[in-house]
Amino acid sequence: MAQDIIDNHRVRLVDRVGDLLQAGATRARFAVGYLFLDGLIPLRAEIARLDEVCFLIGNVVNRIGQQQIRDETGLRTRGGDDWVSDQADVAATLRHQHDVFAVETALNLRETIAAIPRTDETRALLLTLAGRIADGGLKVRLYPNGRIHAKAALITYPTGHADTPGIAVIGSSNLTLASRSQPTEMNVIIRSPDALCDLETWYAGIWEQGQDFHRELFDELGQSWALD
Repeated sequence: MAQDIIDNHRVRLVDRVGDLLQAGATRARFAVGYLFLDGLIPLRAEIARLDEVCFLIGNVVNRIGQQQIRDETGLRTRGGDDWVSDQADVAATLRHQHDVFAVETALNLRETIAAIPRTDETRALLLTLAGRIADGGLKVRLYPNGRIHAKAALITYPTGHADTPGIAVIGSSNLTLASRSQPTEMNVIIRSPDALCDLETWYAGIWEQGQDFHRELFDELGQSWALD
């Protein structure tokens, strides 16, 4: 079928996913290696409209130093056990050692938000993301068991739609970092009901392993230039 093969050169993944969402989707779930917020600008209207949007993300690219994490969260070592002080900012409620990944990701997102162009469309995106987190329509989880190499988009349509119950897009491209400069990327649209069922099971399994991260993202958005 037309544009069922997406190479991010002739057809950009974010554009094709946008078309699929605009075709009457009610729900979208994504697995991405990293979350580059400005890459979501083309999908802003659909993120605002959908009943539910879920992102399962890996840790972002830049590596934050351990001292910076400690300075930010109040993390200290006492008797071999890490603890979080009452004055911690980004991760005041984080209680376990693996939550350092959440702190690191939040700090990286803070840097990313500060660095992206301060345009009207970027401001609109950040406001939309914050609003959808607040109304419960946007859920974000951080995968703590290593990086996510798999890239997937699961799109749900209502009963009676031509593509009910939905379709999926799987491949090598990060939705939020789509680029025409990498012609070796490859993604394919999956329509088989059996394959979709397997993908639903796979996504539910890794989603269950993830830790909630939308509160941390909301905090970073709230401190950003766009919401200041």
